[in-house]
Amino acid sequence: MSGVLLLVGALAGVAMATPAEEVRRCLDVYDMECAEAAAGSLGKDDASRAARAELQFALGEFADAHENLKAAAGSFSSTEGYADRLALFDRSQQATADFVAETRGDVTLRYRPGFDAVLTDEAFETLQAAHDRIGPVLGGAPPGGVRMELYPTAQRFIDASSLPGAAVRTTGVIALSKWTRLLVSSPRALGRGYGWKDTIAHEYIHYIVAWRTEDRAPVWLQEGIARSHEVLWRVSQPEPLAPTQASLLADALANDSLLPLAKMHPSMAFLSSPEEASLAYAQVSTMIVYLRQVKGPGAVSQVLDLVRGGRDALQAVADVGADGDQAAFLAGWRGYLKGLKLVSRKLAEAGVVLDGAGDDFAADPVLGKRADLARSARLGDVLLEAGRADAALVEYLKASPPGEPPSPQLASRTATALLALGKKTEARALLVESVRDYPEFAVTRTLLGKLLLDAGDTAAAFTQYRGAVDVDPFDPAAQGALADLYALRGEAPLADRHRRYARLLQSQEPAPR
Repeated sequence: MSGVLLLVGALAGVAMATPAEEVRRCLDVYDMECAEAAAGSLGKDDASRAARAELQFALGEFADAHENLKAAAGSFSSTEGYADRLALFDRSQQATADFVAETRGDVTLRYRPGFDAVLTDEAFETLQAAHDRIGPVLGGAPPGGVRMELYPTAQRFIDASSLPGAAVRTTGVIALSKWTRLLVSSPRALGRGYGWKDTIAHEYIHYIVAWRTEDRAPVWLQEGIARSHEVLWRVSQPEPLAPTQASLLADALANDSLLPLAKMHPSMAFLSSPEEASLAYAQVSTMIVYLRQVKGPGAVSQVLDLVRGGRDALQAVADVGADGDQAAFLAGWRGYLKGLKLVSRKLAEAGVVLDGAGDDFAADPVLGKRADLARSARLGDVLLEAGRADAALVEYLKASPPGEPPSPQLASRTATALLALGKKTEARALLVESVRDYPEFAVTRTLLGKLLLDAGDTAAAFTQYRGAVDVDPFDPAAQGALADLYALRGEAPLADRHRRYARLLQSQEPAPR
């Protein structure tokens, strides 16, 4: 009888939840279908208005959310952060005021018309592929579709994200999964562009993990899963570490200076530098790759189930990966890292340059931090423009730190000087090395692509132009070259798409920020 009474009491407790409380509960566990269903019973009282405002905010309906929250002021006490919440809704409304919305299938994308229209097709395709290929590996994707906003500038992203601007400018975190939405900055927000499509998949994985665990996964686990799985929308297995991350991890292992997991809380955006953020991502992503290696891809879904049930995240990983022994799992992971034979190289992490700040060297990982080297590079530019390529090479050599690879900007300038002297083989070798060391710089990929195309190696040229456009889609010449290469491959629809992008970029005036 006592069990029956307890059951009745529990059911009564559930029944006593108001529609407003149910909407908030559903939003807290990232269940949009549940929240929208519960909203059908909301009344017109202040609590209902406040709950409806939160749902509208999650749906990206910022003007309505702001209006309802403002009208619900009477339901808040002075300690509930009402003013901060209202300000966030207002900033989000202002940051997206000139956006348009487009829906394809279960994906709704909001963006500012103009240049960023070249992002829409591949944004939809990336999200759909992430849903189809990554969602099942993680145990399923959230129902109710997905909403994404593409912010044309980093400042607009900062305004809408609630992240401190100083933290974003320190670490370069310019995308976020929060409030059941994906907030992603356009590649234009960074001076050199960035891998924005993998970032979209990365943020969608955060959404999946939050839903699967009822938002109980700590940041390090979220980031480890997202970073290790973000490429699986386009390839079948996690990719090796980027050269800079591999070097940072090699140094940290050698110096016993790996970051504690607690330092990654509450966000990677609060780490002290781009280098520290890069090391953190390298640590947690390799931890999840190791888990997949020893227990298979399904192990990650098992961890999420345990975390959802209340298990400590590291203990959950150890339960699945090492029969519950945390020390054994961490020792196995370190052994896995040693087996990668990571090499410490003098590779610099690029600084964070947002919304066109700084000069043309600001985004360069070396010249942006060394004014003395930048002076030599600028003198080389003057000499090269004057037709003195041999003298320019002397200055470019001075601009490269001894024992370090040349920076991407310097490599492209040096290669241009070599080409002016007819030294194509040397120029090509220099660019190949630079792309290997710094793959997320479109300037070297584009120049290497042109060299390869001139040499008749269309397959290799396609790889470089495709890589350049994936990082910086706003170069009309690169888009045009890619269109021609797609045509040579017999892929007429993609050729037409990139020709359309090239025309749009040539015809559009830069929109105001």
